[in-house]
Amino acid sequence: MLEPATNLRFWSGLTNIGGTVISVEHGENRLVFDFGLTYNPGNLLGDQQVRMRPAHVVHDYLRLNMAPPVPGVYSRRDLSAFPALMSAEESSWQTAVLISHLHLDHMGAMGLVHMDIPVFMTEESRKLYLALNAIGEGVIGDREYSTCRYDVPIVHGSFVITPLQADHDVAGACSFHINTPHGNILYTGDYRLYGAKPPIAPLWVEKAHALGVDVLISEGTTLRAPAEGENEQIIGDGSILPTLSEDMLPARLTSLLGECGSVAVFNIYHRNLRRLNMMLDAGRISGRTVALEEETAYLARHLLGREDFVLTTALAACDVRQNPSRYFLQNSYRNCLALLDLAGVGGHYIHSNGTPLGDFDPAYPRLKALVEQCGLEFHYVGATGHALPQHLQHVVDVLAPRVLVPLHSFNPHRLTNCAGQRVLPALGALYRLNDGFLEETSSVLTDS
Repeated sequence: MLEPATNLRFWSGLTNIGGTVISVEHGENRLVFDFGLTYNPGNLLGDQQVRMRPAHVVHDYLRLNMAPPVPGVYSRRDLSAFPALMSAEESSWQTAVLISHLHLDHMGAMGLVHMDIPVFMTEESRKLYLALNAIGEGVIGDREYSTCRYDVPIVHGSFVITPLQADHDVAGACSFHINTPHGNILYTGDYRLYGAKPPIAPLWVEKAHALGVDVLISEGTTLRAPAEGENEQIIGDGSILPTLSEDMLPARLTSLLGECGSVAVFNIYHRNLRRLNMMLDAGRISGRTVALEEETAYLARHLLGREDFVLTTALAACDVRQNPSRYFLQNSYRNCLALLDLAGVGGHYIHSNGTPLGDFDPAYPRLKALVEQCGLEFHYVGATGHALPQHLQHVVDVLAPRVLVPLHSFNPHRLTNCAGQRVLPALGALYRLNDGFLEETSSVLTDS
């Protein structure tokens, strides 16, 4: 009897940011990672004026190409309009889904996975997810999630999966090292080489190297096209620029608050708990009262054990206007009209990787226009959660995989592999892993 092949298929997230979904198969055993939504702020479902249809979520996500048509994952009841797509009930695969971290482009569709299929995330991620779900920021779908621990292997059929802690701007982030019968795979998820003390990244690289990497599936978010001013050849360099570190942000923030003689406002992303801690610390150091929105206050209490704040709902605008330099106020984009109550007071608006994230989002210029209209000075105090191009290349050079698969990027071709093969996969194509190398065997999507 012939030994089953180990196959990889790339479902989405190849030449765009996010929505990365990959499957690895050996016989009846299959892993799928991640299971997020393709981020597109211009998409219909990105418009908050459009109401979601709870009974048709899978249908709508598939029709709008926000979720991938992976066979054997969704419930048959959700696939009535897709008779050719195999349901989980009909599949003979023993499937497990792995979630590297809790950004929506990596986990936004995980609640749609059939209940009988285990979905794994780190213990830290699950703790964060339960808190996010409690404040209404969970994903669609009510199901249980399994946990894994850093550096502790889990076995799924013929696969041995080892979660490795990665440095990213969300709690619980990890990469997955996957030992298969035909070679070792490292799926990086999203990562950076800077950001935490003590540093996480050097140990992450060291552990991955020790486990051995035949196929490196690497994110490439920061890779820019040469036409945008970058050199054609990226030279790997692991040096850390001090201005990039998360640990440099508190000094910048404290300086801004010190020079601000009026109110200060901040906008953060809930999944970055270190940044929330930073805001609370900065308020205390500067002698300002920090005011949090109710949802953020829940996270501060339950995940950080902090109580040194008040609620924005407990503050009257007239109180702030009478003594503006006393306050450091949270204001998320959905509550941005509250900034009108501060018009004419002056002060700083501190954007710290909250939403909208940047110019690619149509909401971003609208936010900046409102901030200017209210007489506030816009400041960016943040740090990317993604490795710089030279850092991406450095990791490739150090791990020296037999095969490099760059994705999660508009320009994945910018990464090179001096040690061996580079594969820029075709959407839906099937690749066979053979003695640590990849060969394309099919470019046609099938349900088996």
